[in-house]
Amino acid sequence: MEQELPELLRHRATETRAINWGEISAELGTELPADFKALSEAYPPLTIDEFLAILIPTPGAERFFISGVRRLLDMLRHRRDRGASRGYVPYPEEHGLLPWGSSSEGDIFYWKTSDGGPDSWTILVSGRNDDWCEFQGSLTEYLAGLVSGAVPPDGLPPDFPGRTPTIESD
Repeated sequence: MEQELPELLRHRATETRAINWGEISAELGTELPADFKALSEAYPPLTIDEFLAILIPTPGAERFFISGVRRLLDMLRHRRDRGASRGYVPYPEEHGLLPWGSSSEGDIFYWKTSDGGPDSWTILVSGRNDDWCEFQGSLTEYLAGLVSGAVPPDGLPPDFPGRTPTIESD
């Protein structure tokens, strides 16, 4: 990702961020993908081009990450109950969706869980216009591909990300 988004380097932690993955896993009922853990241990919460906010836990404040994930799961549960989720279900239901980000325009970014474990999960984007787009790869592959142009911004504004994406951190 740093190759595609060199601006990330100025946000990189000087030491590994000591996130309590045990607490997060216990509360969510699952491990999270290794690439996400590596990203989270190197960077604080990030926003790309003032649009896509990546939910990254903060050491010592993991409960806020967990509550953010739960809030987005409740939103998906509500959509499902209204018949507006195109058959997708929230985690921990089988093959349920687990959120990892959101946009300033109401798009939600998920992992689509699977029996193969967290490192086999794919990416699903729920666009605010009821677009549901899947990417067969990891979160970091998806983000790097969006920035390089190798992954089309399906379900997102066509001009996202810009030619030289900005990165903001909390």
